[in-house]
Amino acid sequence: MIIKRRMLVWLIAAVGSSALLAATLIREQRYTKLYWSTFMVGDPRVGAQLFFEKEGCAHCHAVNGVGGGLAPDLGFSSSQQASLNNVVSSMWNHAPNMWERMRAEKIRYPDLDSEDMTHLFAFLYTARYLDERGDADMGQRLFDKKGCAQCHAIRGQGGSIGPDLSSVDGIDTPIRWNQVMWNHVASVAKDLDRLHIPWPHFEGREMNDLLAYVRANCSGQRREAELLPANPERGRRLFQSKSCIVCHSVQGKGGRGGPELGSDRQRSLTIVQLAGLAWNHSPATWRGSDGRSIARPTFQGQDIADIVAFLASLSYFDPAGSPSRGQMLFAERGCSYCHGDQAQGTQAGPAVRSRGRSFTAITLATALWQHGPNMYRRSLELGRPWPTLNESDVADLVVFVNSRPEEIANLWRAQ
Repeated sequence: MIIKRRMLVWLIAAVGSSALLAATLIREQRYTKLYWSTFMVGDPRVGAQLFFEKEGCAHCHAVNGVGGGLAPDLGFSSSQQASLNNVVSSMWNHAPNMWERMRAEKIRYPDLDSEDMTHLFAFLYTARYLDERGDADMGQRLFDKKGCAQCHAIRGQGGSIGPDLSSVDGIDTPIRWNQVMWNHVASVAKDLDRLHIPWPHFEGREMNDLLAYVRANCSGQRREAELLPANPERGRRLFQSKSCIVCHSVQGKGGRGGPELGSDRQRSLTIVQLAGLAWNHSPATWRGSDGRSIARPTFQGQDIADIVAFLASLSYFDPAGSPSRGQMLFAERGCSYCHGDQAQGTQAGPAVRSRGRSFTAITLATALWQHGPNMYRRSLELGRPWPTLNESDVADLVVFVNSRPEEIANLWRAQ
């Protein structure tokens, strides 16, 4: 009887421990999904107007070569496909130098609220997936090496089966280059089979170099501004309506006939790299379409730009962080010195945590912009260094501020 009672007690204890562990994991998982959305909530076009016209950001910064040269170019010359948290942490770390420069040159301080900041970040993000410029000389060698010159000419030099690429309007931009290549793959495949030419593959930056060579010899006007910034939500709908989802999965949802397009590896692709990937897999793609009786999609106008925007938007938001790590960072980076151990506020600084209000990376960027100069002056008066942030710190700090103190305490006890 005593043995049975002990077994019952052990069983109850085991069930209780398992339930506590499960509750802890569920709670932590809840935090990792808090306040994140799949798509960009800002309007990149409004952000572009703020950057170039209304707030004077372009006086110091350029985006993809357009704008001032006093500060870093915020487009493709920066880290491509950087997440929102990467952009916010870079902005935070760079802020003191920016404020000193603006004060020295007597530049008007832009007035940006949270809505403005959302639009501005959406624009900066879409601008980063254009592309770095390739090497035109290397592209010329690739044009011959890959067999392109057997069908196509450049300024009259080369084959005559396909059009002279220097005279084709609009292919000297990454998006239209991608689109033209995709739409004409079927006819190219027939010509290559007839000539017994193996299907050329492009690796690394080779497609960038090839495009640079074509662009250097193309007389058409660049029209990228007509297509960017693009619409990721429309791209998501196109990805489904054009049957891309039948063969390709995105973040685990969709077909398995082609590569996963929402993985970490694929998220780093730029537009020209995507063109190279699509080209390399075109024969398998067409065979798969025929086998499944799927109509081969073609793309026009804004289509490719929007699909690329959709794929790029998948990495716009980083996965959420840990509230317990965020609490440690809040103390280590010195935030608690003014704002309190639990971000509740002190005489030296206001409360950061507020019930009923969600705090996001955009909120952090807005607070930096609106209150940062005063924070910086205060840190100088106190002889305290300006705290620097890593990309992963942003997610941890955000989820810490959004969590209740008692919930974080429970997480610490469960660890």
